[in-house]
Amino acid sequence: MTSTPQALLTIIAPLALARLADAEAEIDRLGNPASGDLKKALDVIDAEGGGGTHFASLHAFASTDGASAYLLFEFSADGTQEAALARLLRQDAIKSALRRIFVLASDWSDGADLAQYLKSHLVPVGAGYWSNPGLVFAGAPGMSVGRIRQEHNLSLHLAAQLGHQHDDVPALARLARVRAQLKKDPQLAKALEPADAEIPWSQASGLSAGLAVAGVAAVTYLWPLAALVVICGIATGVWDAMSKHGLEAILTAFADGFWDGLYDAGIVAVIVIVVTAIAGLLIFRAREARDSTDERAADHRLNAAMFERENHIAQNHMISITQRKPGIIRAFTLRAVFLVIGTLAGRLYRPGFLSGIGTIHFARWVTPPKGQDLVFLSNYDSSWESYLEDFITRAHEGLTGVWSNTVGFPRTENLIQGGATDGERFKRYARRSMIPTRFWYSAYPELTVAVIRRNATIRRGLSGAMTEDEAKEWLALFGSANRPASRLMSSEIQSLVFGGMKFMPFGTCLVFPALGGTTADAKAGLRALMPLVAFNDGRLIDRPAVVTLALGPGAFRRLGLRKDALDSFPFAFLEGMTGGSRSRILGDTGVNGPEHWRWGNTTPDLAILVYGVSQEAVDKLVQTVKDEAAVANMAAPHAIALTELTSDKREPFGFMDGASQPVIRGTYKGLRNVDPIHLVEPGEFVLGYPDNRGNLPPGPVLGPLDDPDNMLPLVGGQHGFDESRVDNVRDLGFNGSFLVIRELEQDVAAFETYCRGEAAKLVDRLPAPYVVNEEFIGAKLIGRWKDGSSLVRHPYESETTGRARRRTHTMSRPKAAPDAGKPPIEPPPDPKHIEDKAAPQIVTSKVEQPTEPPRYYGDNDFLFGTEDPEGIRCPYGAHIRRANPRDSQDPGSADQIAISNRHRIMRVGRRYEPVDGGNPGLLFMCLNGDIERQFEFVQQTWLRSPSFHGLSCEKDPVLGDAETGVCNFTIPSRNGPVSLSPLPRFVTTKGGGYFFLPGKRLLEYLARPA
Repeated sequence: MTSTPQALLTIIAPLALARLADAEAEIDRLGNPASGDLKKALDVIDAEGGGGTHFASLHAFASTDGASAYLLFEFSADGTQEAALARLLRQDAIKSALRRIFVLASDWSDGADLAQYLKSHLVPVGAGYWSNPGLVFAGAPGMSVGRIRQEHNLSLHLAAQLGHQHDDVPALARLARVRAQLKKDPQLAKALEPADAEIPWSQASGLSAGLAVAGVAAVTYLWPLAALVVICGIATGVWDAMSKHGLEAILTAFADGFWDGLYDAGIVAVIVIVVTAIAGLLIFRAREARDSTDERAADHRLNAAMFERENHIAQNHMISITQRKPGIIRAFTLRAVFLVIGTLAGRLYRPGFLSGIGTIHFARWVTPPKGQDLVFLSNYDSSWESYLEDFITRAHEGLTGVWSNTVGFPRTENLIQGGATDGERFKRYARRSMIPTRFWYSAYPELTVAVIRRNATIRRGLSGAMTEDEAKEWLALFGSANRPASRLMSSEIQSLVFGGMKFMPFGTCLVFPALGGTTADAKAGLRALMPLVAFNDGRLIDRPAVVTLALGPGAFRRLGLRKDALDSFPFAFLEGMTGGSRSRILGDTGVNGPEHWRWGNTTPDLAILVYGVSQEAVDKLVQTVKDEAAVANMAAPHAIALTELTSDKREPFGFMDGASQPVIRGTYKGLRNVDPIHLVEPGEFVLGYPDNRGNLPPGPVLGPLDDPDNMLPLVGGQHGFDESRVDNVRDLGFNGSFLVIRELEQDVAAFETYCRGEAAKLVDRLPAPYVVNEEFIGAKLIGRWKDGSSLVRHPYESETTGRARRRTHTMSRPKAAPDAGKPPIEPPPDPKHIEDKAAPQIVTSKVEQPTEPPRYYGDNDFLFGTEDPEGIRCPYGAHIRRANPRDSQDPGSADQIAISNRHRIMRVGRRYEPVDGGNPGLLFMCLNGDIERQFEFVQQTWLRSPSFHGLSCEKDPVLGDAETGVCNFTIPSRNGPVSLSPLPRFVTTKGGGYFFLPGKRLLEYLARPA
């Protein structure tokens, strides 16, 4: 099949008012919807090409001024106007019916040839000065009646065939079965031939669309003025040449005179245009303000007649007759609006759509010759109410622009504003302007435009779908829909991405320096590990232990990935965490340098996280992984034993961890009542999806010839089924994420000693209600109390302390001792009171502590800049303010929050057990869509920067370099800054690496046999 031209014909003939009732009665006999022999005749299509008549309607109506009447026959058909009309008149039933109607026309003569009569009354429409003002629109351009019917029957057959496939097979295999079945039927096998491509279209920019309108308008409306300018130039040239002698002198004088005249006349023309436009606008606005409106409801009997003829099939038809406003200006503005709509429609909207409205089959605006009426006819899907509501919401400017040029339309400003936005008045106006459709025909009465488009896509996909993704998109056409670009394919994303898998509290991390000796070994090892990997959001995992698998750059080489494909990964990932430039960015120098690490000083090939519901399950799976690794000749792994996750979520320093996390839109957490400041788009963490700015970031790619089995998705998501697969590179990163791992050893004793010492030194520095104790100093360094409550919302005490105090009705807060060197004043004996042993130099009014396990209050909906712009509550240098400043650097700015959210990381770390009697620590892990923009930016620009937020010689108190004796920490207060002693090193890096967490499709591709 090929794209078929379509013709929208409108035939209007004069009718004597005395014959109006007779004409209506005669048309009524034809039926709405059409039936019997007439319908059968209209259903006939061409043997070649399947051309036919899509819709047809016939009307008799009086003009709005009551002075005349018309017969109007409109139909939309395939082919040229001549071919479409000839097709109708070849059918005796149609010819007879039309003759019975048009013999009533006032200019019909006995013995007239019907075909010639109808041709002579065709009404073309346009936007020019001498055109009949009007516009036509087709909702399924290029599609013949035969094609629409054939593709619908094919879709029904395919749906039935798919319904008989009951086993679980990949989408591409299911599609292959369908194709094999069709090949057995010679007629159906034709559907496997390449289908027609969609009409090519790309949305124009606002500027180019505006220039197109200006160009078309200039050609359409300014040509008379341009002709006068040229005539003036010629006249001036001739005048100057008349006084010269000799051919050369005459030609020179003519040329000089022509250009001078052209220039002068052009200046005058511009002035005329500007003056005319300004004067016309002023007159237009003045008259527009005085235009009358008509709020009357439609006549009840007329309404009843219309309702009786509506909603019989999937489509409906309407005809509206309104009176145009008089005057030259309104005659021009109506034409100008039609010109603008017609020019913009193909540039701003997909073929078959108007401003996002895709429910129109065929529609037209037409003006009866020499009349003041404007007639609108439309064949549309669903109900009249929903049709009008679509226009009120989505396309009210265009609708207002046209109908504001008619009498009684709701109040409008500047031609296109207001009007149709007044929905109820607009619907009254529209309904009042309508008459019943007495005869109407539809070639496919049960098909909406959406179904027609879907059927066409099914046909294209049947022959064109080549990849697993495309096969899934094709299957989704049967009762579902294509996946939106931002919708996560959860089943192909490793479970760690959805929140750290806290429901599996036990774990071990295995780091393999090398992934097998040969490519075959590496692939075999990966194939053995793949069944152990957990995908999806985790709620459906029914195994006691699972694996998360992350690859280093070397793993891709060992698995046989081509160099050009590997080089398409980001440089930061390829260089690795131990590269010289990366070490400077991350502060991995001195004792933090890779040469002192336990692992990772050379980039590992593979990191495996084994999480489980019990230690026994984890140990069992760890052994399985090691056994499979040994079979694949992998080097022995470095193992990191992880501490069991507990409900208190505390990290080694005793603070609640993970209180602030970004939430990915579309995940089960993102569907809850999430604070918008933490909601981010999937592309910020998962490759292949739009990011916060609506862009699809570039990712690693593979040449199309390296994926002959079409296992990988195409770059850019959905492409339709028309493009050649050979021309499209594959997306290696789709559904993957970059994983940063750092082993951070925490010196708990040093941290507690520092906080205790600073509290003793500064005990009297701040007035009540502050209580400067060890907990207070730690909270200022971190930005939260140990129970997770923020300093922004709880500046004087933690939520836990405050609740306990309120339960005992102790209204006074703890007070500082008058002499820090004296023993503390003990409270009255009470078993419910517990002393603060951490700060013996501080008097703490004892509060009732809960007998049940402590609760943790990680409030997270605050804004630093809005609620604490001076840093009095949470210091600028506090860890959580550095790690995610929110609006801190521009209080109240939504743009600043958006900027901060561009650098968020998804933390999925866990505590690890002390090694060889050393300190405990945190196996810090975070997910990124871009290592440089996210993890490294946070580390370099926010955490390690000594001038963050205007500070001087301060770094993050926890993760900074901690050059002893160099930089300190400032606690702002109303009484002046409080400076803490220079910070010692609390955290030391003991290992790390950059890894890529592949999506399921990439793992399958890499694991395939060589």
